Amino acid sequence: MKNNQVKNNENAATLFLRKMAIIFLFLMLIIYIVFTIIYALHGAKLLESLMYLYTIQHIVWLFVVIYYKNLSIESLTMMYLSFTLVTVIYPAGCIFWNAGNPVVFFWCVIVIFGAMAFRIPKIGMWLSMTFAIIILIFFCGSMFPQDHFTPLLHERANIMSVIISIILTAFFIMVYVKNKNIDESMRAETLQAAVEDLEKNKALYNRIVEYLEKNEPFKNPDFDVHALARELNSNKNNISKAITAGEGGDFRTLLNRFRINYAKSMLDSGVMKIYTIDYIYTEAGYKYRSTFNNAFKNIIGMTPSDYAFPQNTNNNP
Repeated sequence: MKNNQVKNNENAATLFLRKMAIIFLFLMLIIYIVFTIIYALHGAKLLESLMYLYTIQHIVWLFVVIYYKNLSIESLTMMYLSFTLVTVIYPAGCIFWNAGNPVVFFWCVIVIFGAMAFRIPKIGMWLSMTFAIIILIFFCGSMFPQDHFTPLLHERANIMSVIISIILTAFFIMVYVKNKNIDESMRAETLQAAVEDLEKNKALYNRIVEYLEKNEPFKNPDFDVHALARELNSNKNNISKAITAGEGGDFRTLLNRFRINYAKSMLDSGVMKIYTIDYIYTEAGYKYRSTFNNAFKNIIGMTPSDYAFPQNTNNNP
């Protein structure tokens, strides 16, 4: 259930970004329409034509974002920002720069804020691209024809640019903060899910140990993880996770520990006076003496014979 909640949060984050992208594009449509009216009233034909073009382009962007939901919003945002830098800010910046008006550089800052708000990776790349566009405007702006700029048009364009920059900056801050809150919520739920999974696995591990101690199924040489899972109404994966959480090893390691401890308890009771070593390893659940000897030495640190008869160890060179 917790995994589903985390997944739902991821979907909610994606849905939020898509909604914010749609709202942003609507804002930009309104902005371009307002600028189109301003430039039309002042006879700035080139800028008016550009605003018409940008309005149509943003209608297309809206259509893509709304109807092509299989496209990731991150990819669409990267494409949009690249498009804006090259086809909007660069030509408009050159025209304004030729007219002696640097206010258009506000839009370069807005692009960076947009990239940060929508969590676009490699923000350094966008900084480099924006800086490159600014350099091109400085050195290549004269290649663009000058438009009809009057002092009143300068004033209105500047006021509108500052107001819009403030509005978009506030919008991007809101998007960034909301994104951050979603991320923190996802991290908290992921951590909570991990803690609950660990507790669940440890609880199952305790059940496993209790079952092995009480029923001693390990004495059956054919006992395996599937049989254990059936007895505990679980499955192999859950059993493996539980043993890893509680034991730090796997099923085979746990099984050997129980079998060797059982064999060790038999040796401690002095059964070697009555039974052979073959009886002991068979009783402990091993089919082969060599397997038993290796497991015993790995866990206890000596062979079963040396453990049962310490004098054998002392006589070894």
